[in-house]
Amino acid sequence: MIMIKKNDVKTTVQIHSQAKLEFYEAYLNRYLRILCHAKPIKRINIYDVFCGMGIYDDGGKGSPIIAFDIIKNILLNENLRKTGTQISLVVNDKDLQKIERVKKYIELNNKENICKVEYYNNDIEQMFDIIKKEVACTVPDTRNIIFIDPYGYKNIKKEILYQLMDNHRTEIILFLPISHMHRFTQKAIHDEEAIQYEPLRIFIASFFDASHRMAKEQLHVMDYIDFITEALKFGEFHAVSYYIERDAANYFALFFISSHIYGFEKILEVKWQLDEDAGRGFRIPPMQKDLFETVIAEEEKERNVAKLEAILSSFLAEPKDNKQVYEETLKHGFLPKHAVEVFTKWKSISNDFKIYNIKTKVETKKGGFYISHTNYNENPKVLFRKETHENNKN
Repeated sequence: MIMIKKNDVKTTVQIHSQAKLEFYEAYLNRYLRILCHAKPIKRINIYDVFCGMGIYDDGGKGSPIIAFDIIKNILLNENLRKTGTQISLVVNDKDLQKIERVKKYIELNNKENICKVEYYNNDIEQMFDIIKKEVACTVPDTRNIIFIDPYGYKNIKKEILYQLMDNHRTEIILFLPISHMHRFTQKAIHDEEAIQYEPLRIFIASFFDASHRMAKEQLHVMDYIDFITEALKFGEFHAVSYYIERDAANYFALFFISSHIYGFEKILEVKWQLDEDAGRGFRIPPMQKDLFETVIAEEEKERNVAKLEAILSSFLAEPKDNKQVYEETLKHGFLPKHAVEVFTKWKSISNDFKIYNIKTKVETKKGGFYISHTNYNENPKVLFRKETHENNKN
């Protein structure tokens, strides 16, 4: 195992940072291909608000380099230039030396002018003002992806995030130091003289009123993440989190916000790809292999199946169509395939699960469940209902 000295931390890629970058890379790899193949989409703008060093001293690649390499691979090596989709990359950092490192790599590898790249050396307030103006003018054939990996959280404000999302053609990936925020939230709220926590106090107060549990009690860190995730929906968007363990006592979290349900499904696929047991987050691998690792993983999977079964059973107390089931499944962080697995199980072991053809209103004994984004864009095909004792009484 490579030992990293403390004074090397800012110039090398740590394990938790690598987990963050793998998430970002997996998302771009999936979603950029989809957008390039989507005929209505002609332009994609990627904004890296705190781009960092680019290439680290240990050879690790930072977010702007990852984004550029993916763009180059998609447009040049996979020959998706023929689709006519234009991709631009905007990178910013308040440290000019970091921008120069990023620029050096990209200019050396962008001889074919694969994409337009803009470089900024602005403080965060200036950069957010620039991005807000640009995304506010987003036309229907354009999509924006904004990666926000700040040095802390003091510049992350509710109104800014909403202004970036308000055009409904933008997706945000936000990285936050959750353990620090979680540890000091109660002090920030209840000790107004602690001026060092003013940014945290403002952040919490902007999303949660004084009656909310977030403001009243010390929560478990996972509940803390869940409440922030819910708040980032702003009552109209899709949002999901992915926790990243730094060590036994410290967590970071990535938050994804989207107005488009298909983009939301793609990020959920990334979560389940990286954490196939629970689809929730990244944990530091143990120094020694746990003899019960397989058993623990199976138990985790069983808990998730039981959780989704309970969600769908309650949801289907009244008949719901395949489009509604698709939405409900994603809303709780599961994928369509997970709902299909549950329905397949129910269909094989119980007579309480019913499927009705919407056109004929006749119960179907065979056929698909039609739980997918493709079917979501079409008229509902089937109705589902899970009979319970309460249903039967009625």
